[in-house]
Amino acid sequence: MSDWRDYKSLSIDGDTKNLHGWRAYAQEQLQEGYGIAAIEDILEFVVEWSNRKEWVEARTSGSTGRPKKIKIQKEHIVASALRTLGFLDLKPGNSALLCMPNRFIGGKMMIARSIIGELDLHIAESAATPEIPEGKTIDFAAVVPYQMRNILADETATEQWKGVRKIIIGGGQVDPALDEELKKWPNDIYESFGMTETISHVALRKITGASEREPFRLLDGIEVTQDDRGCMMLHSELLPENPLITNDIVEMVGEDAFHWMGRADNMINSGGVKIIPEVIEKLAKPLMHTKFFFAGLPDEKLGEKVALILESEPMSPEDQKELLRDLSQELHKYELPKEIHFVGAFEETDNGKVNRKKTLKLLNAN
Repeated sequence: MSDWRDYKSLSIDGDTKNLHGWRAYAQEQLQEGYGIAAIEDILEFVVEWSNRKEWVEARTSGSTGRPKKIKIQKEHIVASALRTLGFLDLKPGNSALLCMPNRFIGGKMMIARSIIGELDLHIAESAATPEIPEGKTIDFAAVVPYQMRNILADETATEQWKGVRKIIIGGGQVDPALDEELKKWPNDIYESFGMTETISHVALRKITGASEREPFRLLDGIEVTQDDRGCMMLHSELLPENPLITNDIVEMVGEDAFHWMGRADNMINSGGVKIIPEVIEKLAKPLMHTKFFFAGLPDEKLGEKVALILESEPMSPEDQKELLRDLSQELHKYELPKEIHFVGAFEETDNGKVNRKKTLKLLNAN
């Protein structure tokens, strides 16, 4: 395994310095009162990477619980970066774009890949619609689904981003509608599967050029088995925990690929019938014009009943009946919601994912 101490330099906008040089540059700028806002996130990571500690600190997203800080071993970051660089065939001198915050693992890993892969890193504001720096050709970028949807809604941004050679989308699920819109793009676009605890992604799914939804394919050095719940267990000496037991329900495709079905902690058990909300949400998505999710609510007879939660003002009884009629064309009768609830604004995690548990608590508060 490569030693993290072997990676000592970083290129930013074509300017290559060793990491101690970047630290000195930051101190110089601050002393002279110029500030370093444009590269502040990067230099924060540079300081972490070049100190003597064997780990860096990252925050989990909070999508499955309270956000927390965890320590990630630098040797595991190197292993993760090398897996991605190899899978995407990125070479020294290729350009990369940072357009997400450094406080989450996605931002940290873009900087780490640039150090480890000797990529030339460029910076864009971490905005809803990130802009490609003027006059720059970008070989590799990472965005979250929210950013990708905003890019698609902007004609100029769409044309810019079609010129990015390789894009990975992480931090949330790529829904079927977004998947369909991206299929015909000319570049290579992948959905990533991973979490902070796996040091970014452990599998990638090709979106562009696929006639139907491709499975996630495991990166080198990662193996998967399933527990008795059908949940993924990740095996690798290069992960912080081995095996890493997840709550992700998967359907295996051979030994090195899988379809993600949903999370066990969201599972609805209605009268003994187990329903994965994420599966029926994909079927219902074309009928919806607002944020929504399905959840199990307590029921005396069934144990749990299926409920549809909408980010919306209350609908009239007639509109609710019409929605249920439409849903009955896509869902089995036991998957149909027994109740529809309306919430003015969903609770979200720091990186924009819907926090289901906190949103459901709003129902009890109203």
